[in-house]
Amino acid sequence: MRRRILLAALAAMLLVAPIVAVAPATAQDTTSPSNTTVEQSNADYSLDELRGGGTTQEGAPPSMRFLGSYGSATLRHEPVGFGSSDWEYVSRDTRVQQNAVTLRTIRLGDPNEELTINVVGWQRGTRTVQTQNGTTSEPVAENVTATTVSTQLGRGYDSAEVPLPSSFGENQRVTMWVEEYPDARWTFEHRTIATARSIDINSWGDFLSTLFWEIGVFALPAMLIGGSLGRRHHEKAIVGPQWGLVKWGLAVMIPVALLASFFAFQGAVLATRLPAGMALVFGVLSYALVLEGSGPSNLQKFLFRRQDLESAKSPRGEDTHDSRYVDHVVKTGLRREADQELVLIRKGLPAYIARLRGSLATLDVSDIQTHKKGKESPYELEIELDPEWDLQDALVHAPPELVRLPLSREVDVPGIGLTTLPNPGVVLPLGGGAAAGWFISDAMLGIPGFGAVVGAIVGLPFIYRTENGGAESEPAPYHFTQAEASLAFEAGEYADAKLLDQYRDIAWRERMKTPLDARDIEQKFDSSVTRELTNAELGIDDDLDVDPETTKRKGVADDD
Repeated sequence: MRRRILLAALAAMLLVAPIVAVAPATAQDTTSPSNTTVEQSNADYSLDELRGGGTTQEGAPPSMRFLGSYGSATLRHEPVGFGSSDWEYVSRDTRVQQNAVTLRTIRLGDPNEELTINVVGWQRGTRTVQTQNGTTSEPVAENVTATTVSTQLGRGYDSAEVPLPSSFGENQRVTMWVEEYPDARWTFEHRTIATARSIDINSWGDFLSTLFWEIGVFALPAMLIGGSLGRRHHEKAIVGPQWGLVKWGLAVMIPVALLASFFAFQGAVLATRLPAGMALVFGVLSYALVLEGSGPSNLQKFLFRRQDLESAKSPRGEDTHDSRYVDHVVKTGLRREADQELVLIRKGLPAYIARLRGSLATLDVSDIQTHKKGKESPYELEIELDPEWDLQDALVHAPPELVRLPLSREVDVPGIGLTTLPNPGVVLPLGGGAAAGWFISDAMLGIPGFGAVVGAIVGLPFIYRTENGGAESEPAPYHFTQAEASLAFEAGEYADAKLLDQYRDIAWRERMKTPLDARDIEQKFDSSVTRELTNAELGIDDDLDVDPETTKRKGVADDD
């Protein structure tokens, strides 16, 4: 129920966005004043002019350059991504991903504060030229974009932000130098992070409307496809990986978090160039919700028990067997009443994928007589295994498994003999997927490394094969439970017989107790009557204290 509510909430969130969108408000210019002036330049530069990156100093930061005799400057940039430092020095091999760098100076004396900085963005290319011997290709600087930046950097420590020409699609080289100090030159790689691209959003209405039209229109079909696919896979595999919402959430959020932090540049490209790709997150969530929430919410448990028999004596003193030790195994699965079989399930993602690609491990219980249905028990079914068999042989459960192909194999090469070579079944899917991802991603997004990783992941399923599952059991003989119940009943009768003997002894004692008391009273009565008659005959007073057990008077001496 909670999964359906969450699924409905995801869809409602996407549908409500365009409804609550309001008319965009007029944007106001809030640009703060700056001491930097940028002007476009139409200057044409040759490749030789742009290659030079200045002279580095031993023991100094890689971007430190001298500004005459009484000053120096360093060039810094802000890295992109989680865990990066606040700033780093720019070197020749640095790739700057922001649209600005910081020029920090240390100047002594009374310097001229006005500085002019030339910034040129360019790419390496070739052109065909005609020579005496025919045509040839020579390297040139192409796609040149030149700007002139005027700024003020005074005495002591000072800094200024130098804007760079944007380059969203491809890498470009940037060469910059201080006009007044030609030796202060730098060159480095530059590609603008995609999230720096400006978009026309001036209000919350614009944001919600853009959210729907850029992502929502793709997310809703992704949710429908993901839900339909999840239900179909649930019918095939009985149940999903049994991860729960927490693990599924982590499986979605960890890649997103990595793309938003350590791989922020690649994540920014995907988010801005392929907003439809973000809809895949909603599709995966819908798939997980339907897969884990469809059909029976709880699997059943089955108890397989094997008794360890040993010699014993029956209540009648006959030789028999007893069991003081019991082996048991608990399996999880689903009972199919119509097919009279148990579907045994193993948790985990590999086991789930194996169930999708292979056959289920089912146990036929139609002929098993020695089973008991649980009553107020955590087990749906209890099955007695043959005590004459070992436990591992009496119950065999082999769930479907994914088996990776060997990484290498031995090949008989003519003239060489047996040689160990990489397995083409592994190399082709992984290598082909990585290569295809590299070129496609590089051509479309300019992030070839990310494409290679995705391509290799896509090729992973092709290097695994599935071994079908199965299950067998050796149940106890059909009369085993009957014999066990008979022994239990016989033991109960024996216990009842012992109690009956005890009750009989008590009854006889109670029955004998009354006659004995009557006889004792009769004897005492006869003794009293005899004593009275004797006293009357001898003329002895009755008030004398006479022992009831004798006829002699107390306190009177016997006559001689």
